[in-house]
Parts: sequence; structure tokens; C-alpha cells
Amino acid sequence: MKFCIKSVFLFTALVAVKPVYSETITSNTLVTTILDVPKTQQRIKVDGHMDEDIWKNALKIDLNNVTWPYENTRSPVKTEAYVIENGHTLYVAFKAFDPHPEKIRARLTDRDNNWGDDRVAIKIDTYNDNALAYQFFINPLGTQSDVLENELTKSESSSWDVIWNSAGRITDFGYVVEVAIPLRTLNFNDQLDIQNWGMEFVRFYPRDTELRISHMQVDHNNTCFICQMPTLRGFKGAKQGKNLSLVPTFVSGNTKSRELDETLEWSEESNTDVGLDVKWGITPDTTLNATFNPDFSQVEADSGQLDVNSTFGLYTAEKRAFFLANEDAFSTPVNLIYTRNINNPDFGAKLAGKVDQHSFAGFVANDQTTSFILPGNLGSDLYELEEKSTNAAFRYRYALNNDASIGALSTIRNSESYQNVVTSLDGKYKLTDSDVLNIQFVSSSTEIDDVLINSINTDDYNSEQVLRADSNNSTDSFYRIDYQHDNKDWSFKASREDIGKDFRADLAFFNKSDTITNLIGGTYRWLGNSKDWWNRIEVFGDWDRTTNQDGDQIEQEYEIYLTLRGVKQSYFKQGLVVREKASGRIDTSTLSIKNNTYNFTEKILKSWANFQATSDMWLGIYGSVGKQIDYANNQLVDAYSIDPQFNWNINTHIKSDLSYKYRKLHKGGNEILTAKLTDYRLNYQFSIRSFLRLSIVYSDVTRNLSQYNDPDDYDATYKSLSTQLLYSYKINPKTLFFVGYSDGGYQDDSLKDITKDTRSVFLKMSYAWLR
Repeated sequence: MKFCIKSVFLFTALVAVKPVYSETITSNTLVTTILDVPKTQQRIKVDGHMDEDIWKNALKIDLNNVTWPYENTRSPVKTEAYVIENGHTLYVAFKAFDPHPEKIRARLTDRDNNWGDDRVAIKIDTYNDNALAYQFFINPLGTQSDVLENELTKSESSSWDVIWNSAGRITDFGYVVEVAIPLRTLNFNDQLDIQNWGMEFVRFYPRDTELRISHMQVDHNNTCFICQMPTLRGFKGAKQGKNLSLVPTFVSGNTKSRELDETLEWSEESNTDVGLDVKWGITPDTTLNATFNPDFSQVEADSGQLDVNSTFGLYTAEKRAFFLANEDAFSTPVNLIYTRNINNPDFGAKLAGKVDQHSFAGFVANDQTTSFILPGNLGSDLYELEEKSTNAAFRYRYALNNDASIGALSTIRNSESYQNVVTSLDGKYKLTDSDVLNIQFVSSSTEIDDVLINSINTDDYNSEQVLRADSNNSTDSFYRIDYQHDNKDWSFKASREDIGKDFRADLAFFNKSDTITNLIGGTYRWLGNSKDWWNRIEVFGDWDRTTNQDGDQIEQEYEIYLTLRGVKQSYFKQGLVVREKASGRIDTSTLSIKNNTYNFTEKILKSWANFQATSDMWLGIYGSVGKQIDYANNQLVDAYSIDPQFNWNINTHIKSDLSYKYRKLHKGGNEILTAKLTDYRLNYQFSIRSFLRLSIVYSDVTRNLSQYNDPDDYDATYKSLSTQLLYSYKINPKTLFFVGYSDGGYQDDSLKDITKDTRSVFLKMSYAWLR
């Protein structure tokens, strides 16, 4: 690991010689112009009509460049953006002209769900440092989506929700959208007399091909799109105000449950509670979020997942508001925070801020129970500890300049019989517009007492996890080095990841240990134009090899894919994977890999296809066929899978989403496993503010136990069914009302039919008080 530590300091020395600030606003070939935003003393009524005289004084910007899937071609439609501000609010209006207004795609949706519609968008980098961009998307009916774009991780998150206003109206020439964004919803340095913000105005025009139309040109050889945004100057004397919000919550529910293997009698629990969420802008650059007696129940049902023929746990996305707030501030090249590990907190507090080139964040939350992943190199398990714990994370990042940054992060989990502490250093260096280097070095320290060790040893966990937990104190490290080159014609990547034998990152979704993985891969692209039936063809391939820390091979994989994008917003992908892989251990009393595992060569053909069949109907399908490992029986078998998906906007108000997953394993004419999962969502949107949603998730798994080495470990039949009916009314993301009913049940070999084991009704109300 000495090499890794030296690399971090060498990285810092290399990038420190570059200037922190440059006044030149250029890219390789594209020169931008600073535009001045006019100021008014008046307010604008946001109704989608643009009938106030104020708009005559606004800055007018033409959107005439198609930046995707083509590179800076002439737009086939006319779009105008109008920009003005009054010191408290940024006002933007769009006139989107369309030669065929009847083809405009627009439907009523809940927040963050208008993808696929005609849309206009505003993208803002308030610090003009190319690190983060706020994005606001609006469809022709005024429905909203807000997204954070993080340049460090090259990711976008729709979990960011702020209060802003929009309205839209379809006209005989196209549509009109008006937007009001309160400046207090944006972090910026209000000590500056004049603001210089990177901004982009965008229109999405989905027809046979979805066009991204912008007022700026985009260099596709530059992987950083935020870096290329032109500067808008203005907002003289703009202040964020007190930026204080108090959101009291009221939650009431009744739950009935029963243990079907013990009794058919229902037990009942009722709960009524109040809580408080606080957000306080301590300074314009520093925000405190706190939650007291929070309701962290899932309002939206999780998507169905099939957990069959897998040795590693499944990832479930975070949807809880407190943990989603400022989550980008904790991002690192390899994510070390997975807040779904925190199940049931009583309180939480989070601080995030930015001062010049320095950004920092931290949170602390308790948990009534403690769960963590027991990692390994052939599989992982989830352990649940009936103890209260304290969970915390702290992050610091310093931007040396627009091309380089270094950072540190630490996470802590602590309970009566257990502690895990993780410390990380990371750096990012943009060598050229097309080349990026990421480095991360992490160390961990884990302490568990004898009682916890004995509990893991006596519970039903696989032998690898038992052996790896058989130590009171352990320390180890992890590092990852990642290089990527990406331009419009081709890309190349190379990485090395080294995870120590005893490394644990228990606040993360980190399910592997004792591995070293090397990877190289690349892509070549052919770009079409508006006259072709296709717009993009790619050939991608990579090789990776994973060993344990002793150098014994666990996996070696070769894969190659061909993808094509074309008319009807179609996407086709065909791939072949050849994988040499170790399965279970022969002697389970040792962690050795060499001469101690079942080794197989998997050969899998994979296919994807999806397209927009009509303006209201989307169809997609995934399928695979080949030789795969049957992990339950440590053998190579014939495997098939097929996953169709069907999304239908029945009309402006009703949307139907249906997905199905099918898996089958067999060998020599004998069926081993068949698994099916159906996930159906039916949504009726009364207005932008309210909807009624029905969710149904059904799974059916059958096993031929005569083909299993350990038939007593499985049920021949296991079925489950869960349903949820939810009504939602939202004035804004914080002022809302939910009421719903949900139930669930299952069938195993001891039951003749699916029998309900849970039923619940719930109500939640909250109100946002803002200053």
C-alpha cells in the first residue's frame, strides 16, 4: 500500500502547479460569450401566458444548436428563451415553436417523472467552478423535474427536490413555459456584488429521434459538459435571505402482522407520531438539515427484484428525503455511503457547505437496529444486530483548480458490541479535455466483541462469512486507480482495484473483500447524421481479471458488445460474455481459493432492444441464453432469461407500467429452477399536484429439489404478492399529504396458497414553513 500513499502525494504535487483561476472562457475550439441578465423590480405571475410587459425587457436567447445525438447541427425547430431577475427570483420563459403542435408529447405527472415528454430545461452552475450544476426540466403542461449533475462522479441525481414554480401551455404555434426559481433555493456566494454563473438553456424534442437543442455549442471531445457552459452575468446585490424552513410532520398508521409458521392469529400495532424537519442556511454557503422523530417509512413501494442464483446481496435505491439532502456533497470516486444501512433513526443532523475552493459535509444519525454486510470474495451476507448504533460520515474536498481536486472522507458506525471506522483519501485530475485520472485510497478498522462473533458463528451464515468474522480486531485497506479517455469517436479505460482481506466499509454497499481486479476496455463509435436511419453505432469490449490477495484467480472475463441507436428512439444491443469463474469452496473450513473451488467457464449471449412504438407507448426487452453457474449446486447448467417491459401513457392522466422477469436453469433435460416476477404500476394523475397509484409485485419461484445437493435448504415452491394503493397530494415537495393501504403475503411448502402476513394503512401530512 506504500505505492498508493505515494501516488496521492505525487498527484497533489502534479496538479498544484496549475492556476486556481482563469479569466479566459474558452474550450479547445468553442468560444463563449458573457451575457448580461437584466434586472427588474417587479414580480411576474407564472401562468404560461407571458403577457406581462416585463418580458419585453428580458434577455432573449435563441436555441439553435442540436448537441445530441449530433454535434452542433442546425435545429429543425425554433426556440426562444427569455431571462430576467428581480434580486430574489430568476425568471425564465420559453417559446417553443413546432410545425406540428398536435405531435407535442405532454402528460400530467408527479415530480421527477416527465422524462420522454417534450421539455425545456435550465442548467445552472452558480459557482462557475465546473463541479456541480442545478437542472430544472419542465414539460408543456408545467410538470417539474429537478436534478443535480455531479462532475466528480459523472452522475445525475433526481433526489434533489426544491421549491420553485412553473406553468406551461400548449398553443397553436407550439408551447409556452414560464419558470420562477427563488434564489434562496440555490447555493451561491452572496458576498459578491455581481454574480457570474455558468448557464445553459435546453429544449428536448422527442420525435423519431430525441434531439437535445441548446443555445450553446458542445465539444464532444470534452468529457465535461458543465465546463463548456457560457457565463451569464448579473444578479447585482443578490442575497439568499434567512433561508429557513420548518417542516412539521404528522404520521399515523395501523399495522397487522403474523408469523405464518407459528400462528394464524394477527397481532396489531397502531402508531401516531409527530416530527420536525429543519433546514437552515447558516450562511449562503452552509446549510444545516436536522430531523427529529422522523418518519422514515417508505411511501413508494420498491421495485421488485429477483434474488435467485446469486451469491451477493441486491442493491436498493435510497428514497428518504433526509438522506437524499445534499447527498452529492459526500460523493467520492468509489461510493462509501449507502444510507439504506440505517434502518430506523430517532434523529439526524447534516451540515454541508462550500467556501471558495473548499467544500465540506457531515451527518450523524442514530439507529434503533444495526445491519451491515459481511463481505467476501465468493459471496456476501447481511447481518442484523439488535443493538442501537450511532452512524456518522464526514467529507472534505478541495478544488485546486477547474481540472483537479483532492478530498478526504471518514465514516463511523458504533454500537455496544461493534465498531467500524473508515478513512478515505481521493483525487481527481483532468489531464486533458478527454482524459481523466481518479485515485482513491481507503483504510478500515473493525472491532467486534466475542458475543457478536459467537452470534455470527451460530447463525445461518455461509462458511466464508463465519471465517472472516472470526476476529475481534481487524484493519486493512483498499485502493482504486482509474484512467479514462473519452472523445466523440472512441474511448479507453483502465483500472486497478485492490480490496484487502479484512477490509470493511460497513456504511457503504461494499460486499467484496480479499480481491484484486485489473480491467482494460474501450469503445469505438460511428456517428450518423439527420439523413441516416441510425444516429450512433458503438462497439465496446473489455477484459478483467480478479484474484484474491494471494494471486489465485477468482474470475477472468472477456466481453464484447455492439450497440445501435436509430429511428423511433430505438436502441439495440448484442453482446457475448465469456467468463472463467470460481464457484463455491470444496473445503469450506478454509478461505483458500487455489485447488479449493469449483471452476467453470460461462458463455452467455445477451440482447437488449427498446423503442418508442408510438408517442404514448414504449416497449423494451432483455434476454440472455448460455451456460451459467448454478451456485446452489456448484455446476454448469443451461440458463435462459427474458425481461420484457411495457410503458403506456393511456392518456394525459393515466399511465400503465408493466415489467416481467423470467429465469430458468436446467441440465440434461432436468429443470432445476424457474423464477418469475411481475411488477405492475397503474397511475392516475388528477393534476400536477395529486395522483392515485396502484402497485402490485408478484413473484413465483419453483425448484426441482431432486436436482439439489441440499434440498432441505429450499422450498419447492415459493410465491409472494404485495400490493399498495397510494393517494398523494403535493403543493410542493415539502407540503404534502399521503394516505394509503398496503399488504403482503407469501406461500411456501407449508402453505397451500398465498397467505397474507402483513396489512397496513397509513397517513402522512407535512407543511413547509419558509422564511
